[in-house]
Amino acid sequence: MPSMAMVACCAMLAPAVHAGTMLNGDQIRALVSGNTTFGKHEIKIGMHGYSYNRADGTYVGWNSKRGATSGNWWVEGDRMCRHRDGGKPFCQTVGDNGDGTYNRYEKLKNVMRGDVHVFTWTKVEPGNPKGL
Repeated sequence: MPSMAMVACCAMLAPAVHAGTMLNGDQIRALVSGNTTFGKHEIKIGMHGYSYNRADGTYVGWNSKRGATSGNWWVEGDRMCRHRDGGKPFCQTVGDNGDGTYNRYEKLKNVMRGDVHVFTWTKVEPGNPKGL
């Protein structure tokens, strides 16, 4: 029987498992454009927020760390990219969990781990229900 240390070590080296279906660029654009995404950060525990993603590629939102946020969003290949005002641009893949929630994944520099689940959209609502 393997020791707990060996099991833990193997789990740490295993590649990340993605959500049920990874979205392509067109699917990401259709999901996000003109809609509001609500979610929670999976690494920065307790951080949550929402963003209204305008069809013109800009967004406005709020999160529990920074308060009001704004910037640009776009789709590059099969990844959603964002550039928060005052921040660095980043791109993430999006996985559909099949239950109305979506996971966003980010590539790590450590290629042994693969992509890491960093954020969950807990719901996507049409339009701008928060009046942002």
